[in-house]
Amino acid sequence: MAVMVKVGVPVLALMVLLVAAQEQLIYFEIGGRLVLRPEFSGPITSITWKHKRDIVAEWIKDSGPLEYLGDLKGRSELDLTTGTLTVSNTLKANDGLFTVEINNKVLPGTFFAVGVQNLNQTKVEVIMRPLTCSSDASDCSLDCGEDFGDGQPVQYFWKNGEAGKWESGEKRKVISNDEETRSFKSFTCKAKNRISEKESDPLENPFLIKPGGSNTGLAVGVALLVLGALAGGGWFIYRRFINNRHFIRASTDSNERPGQPTEMKEQEATSP
Repeated sequence: MAVMVKVGVPVLALMVLLVAAQEQLIYFEIGGRLVLRPEFSGPITSITWKHKRDIVAEWIKDSGPLEYLGDLKGRSELDLTTGTLTVSNTLKANDGLFTVEINNKVLPGTFFAVGVQNLNQTKVEVIMRPLTCSSDASDCSLDCGEDFGDGQPVQYFWKNGEAGKWESGEKRKVISNDEETRSFKSFTCKAKNRISEKESDPLENPFLIKPGGSNTGLAVGVALLVLGALAGGGWFIYRRFINNRHFIRASTDSNERPGQPTEMKEQEATSP
């Protein structure tokens, strides 16, 4: 029994691999066409296509016309010479396993279809995280777009600067605030799936320090704030003390006789 078990496990694994090898993985564009071509040659007297075990197209020679059924009805076309099934205006729901039976025999080869959204209909952009990332940060993260949903699976590529080369990478790219990173003017990403690819607009390097940039602007702003406070304080002192003193002196002078010097007034006050 022990020997049978040791032999049986590898054989079982080999059978699983053979079955998997006979299944074709086919990607189709959602909204486009799905074409399934069975490996068969010779005259066809009967044919049945199934999607997820449900009959979607069937024909038996001398037994009636070709019939379309199920969720693919109105969007399917079957070639009775080659056995090729074509589905138009595809939906994501058209994912799944397709099998075909020709001349009362189920063909060993099956098809597993996966619907993929064209990325040209999706927004691809470089998203900086955190959104407040600046030249004061030690590092930041860059994401290539949001969730691509039905556009997946997706491969990601990154380009440093305008003249850089595309390099394969992950969805998230971490950049450090060092001399090498600051030498790049921008960062660009590209998303690619089985049927399409799309490039983002360049995102300006957040670590760049330009004349009149964020640091210079902050210094100028602080300087203006200090000057404004000094000017306001000076104006308050002028109105509160200096200008008020002039007002009191002017009021005193107005009580004296116009045109008469002060010395004459003092002499008149002391004369008999």
